[in-house]
Amino acid sequence: KSALRERRMSQYEGKTASMPLCIFNLMNAILGSGILGLANAAANLGVVLFSAMLVAVSALAFNSIRLLVEMCDYTGISSYEAIGRAAFGLGGKVVTILNIFIHTVGAMCSFLFIVKYELPEVIRVLVGADECASDWYLNGDILMIMVTVIVIMPLAAARNIGFLGYTSGFAMLCMIFFTCVIVAEKFIVPCPIRVDTTMGYVNVTEPPKNEFEHGLETQTCDVKYVTWNEKSAYAIPTMVFAFQCHASVLPIYTELHNPTNSRMLKVSLISIANVFILYFLSAIFGYLTFFSAVGPELLLMYSAYDPTNAVILISRLMVLVCVIFSTPLLHYPARKSIEMLFFEGKPFSWVRHIVIMLLILTTTNILVIFVPTIRVVFGFAGATCASMLVIILPSLFYLRLGPGPMRSVKKISCLILVILGTGFMILSMALIIVGWVT
Repeated sequence: KSALRERRMSQYEGKTASMPLCIFNLMNAILGSGILGLANAAANLGVVLFSAMLVAVSALAFNSIRLLVEMCDYTGISSYEAIGRAAFGLGGKVVTILNIFIHTVGAMCSFLFIVKYELPEVIRVLVGADECASDWYLNGDILMIMVTVIVIMPLAAARNIGFLGYTSGFAMLCMIFFTCVIVAEKFIVPCPIRVDTTMGYVNVTEPPKNEFEHGLETQTCDVKYVTWNEKSAYAIPTMVFAFQCHASVLPIYTELHNPTNSRMLKVSLISIANVFILYFLSAIFGYLTFFSAVGPELLLMYSAYDPTNAVILISRLMVLVCVIFSTPLLHYPARKSIEMLFFEGKPFSWVRHIVIMLLILTTTNILVIFVPTIRVVFGFAGATCASMLVIILPSLFYLRLGPGPMRSVKKISCLILVILGTGFMILSMALIIVGWVT
């Protein structure tokens, strides 16, 4: 028996989430705003290179989950943060906690940004308000706060996350619907998109007002199979960020009924495979719809092309539902990291539990409201933290805690991943800094 099962006493009692619920939870932890940026990555890498890199990143994500689960079984330690402490002492614990907290808060902010900018436009279309209307129900900040208080807070207040599998399952249906719409729109949206005032086409007779209209000025409809440009280096960080779910893996593992290595690896494999299919279809068909004009956020492309289209409107609602239900799932590891840093070993307290939740959600709302460059700031933090959580830390921890000699194939491969991951992180940071400067 694994050390985790042998230690399944009071701290694991009641953790009986079924395998399907855990699959939905892990898929929901992976999916998020990442699905909206992969079509742009495909445009900047080419179809063949993008497909190869997506396979590599998904395999890398699964390998990192496998390492975490093996260490959890081998040591009996059931949290990412505690594994960091076992490997490198207090310093390892603090580094892990900071990476988890920054990444999860950054991801929550990106979800709330989608709520802030998409929900008002959806309501505007539904009520028929013109673009100059400034009613309170069209204010993104007010709507975001209302969604946080009415929907996100009650879900985030739960002590355990197993029940969120029900909301995760609904969110997955939303993303599947969105992907199907992307595939269908490939055969509906013309290329090149005509630039005139005809119904169903884009009016850019005036100076371009957004990135979509700017892209139409130079749109070409040729498929690029392999390409590289100044934006291509951002594609790989986008893919790594899109598969980052590792802060949620061990909490989901401890919620799994009858937690064994094979059962959790099956959960992980099914989750990553399903997400890979959604990512691949949405990215390739999104790229083949807009070609060179595809922007960094795919949903806005369809919205700008035909904002009153009923199917597109439903898709926007589906994505909104998905990111809203993903936020409390990401909140769980963020809250747990704070508890492990400041309150480790102390008995559970509902007061502390709720206060930490309020602090985290209040902070994310304030950041989204008052920091207009939050995407850039957390893009920098996300690129570095995602590479740490997906590539570097699991491999480093296994080098210290995993069984077998240092010259074993598994540990040598972990060492190679640490070196490559560090190089990737430095490159990503350099590119972002250069982008800021220029």
